[in-house]
Amino acid sequence: MKASLRRRLWQPVKMLISRLWGTRMVGGFVRGDGEFLPHTRISNTSVVFARELLAVEDHVFIGHFSVLDATYGLRIGEGCQIGFFTGIFTHSSHAAIRLYGREYVHTPVKKAYYTAPVEIGDFCFIGAHATLLPGTTLGRGCIVSAYSMVNGAFPDFAILAGQPAKVVGDTRRMDERLLREHPELAPFYEDWAGGPPTVPAGTHAGALPGDAPPVSEPVPVEAPAPASPHPESP
Repeated sequence: MKASLRRRLWQPVKMLISRLWGTRMVGGFVRGDGEFLPHTRISNTSVVFARELLAVEDHVFIGHFSVLDATYGLRIGEGCQIGFFTGIFTHSSHAAIRLYGREYVHTPVKKAYYTAPVEIGDFCFIGAHATLLPGTTLGRGCIVSAYSMVNGAFPDFAILAGQPAKVVGDTRRMDERLLREHPELAPFYEDWAGGPPTVPAGTHAGALPGDAPPVSEPVPVEAPAPASPHPESP
């Protein structure tokens, strides 16, 4: 649904006025192409660079104190949740500033200045304090654990953790268990996922909060040799 001129003009004003009441989530977002997303919410403390280039879908949540750099292309799929204090970047200047030194500000086209778009698939969750570097691509239904540093391409339903982030699980295993407990939610899940959560053989297990840690096999301990009935004299 295209936003009216009135709604487009009201969007930045609404964001500013909301700050009078402190940190707030502001509902309803007008995308750069004029599309109105009624269910997308963004914090009034988050910053979006090149807002007109942000390709975001509806039902997205962007939490407090996050930085989204859309300068070189940023797509956030439907239903994504971006946690607090998250950084998503499409350019990196740390090498160029060292190479150019004081000439950096006088050089319009720089070498070693890295740019690449970022794409986040539908219904992903990005944990608080995570960082997504230029060129990152996440498939649908991924989870990025808090404080992770993500760089590279990752498949659908991957659970990522670490610095640098690695695949540590598959959300479909978690979803499969949860849908057995709540079968009435299956139609909603399948509506966006395209079917039930089928976990390929050999994938990592997705842990649920509160799951007991895996039990390791007991390590056999060699019994001490019996004492000699005739110990040597000192």
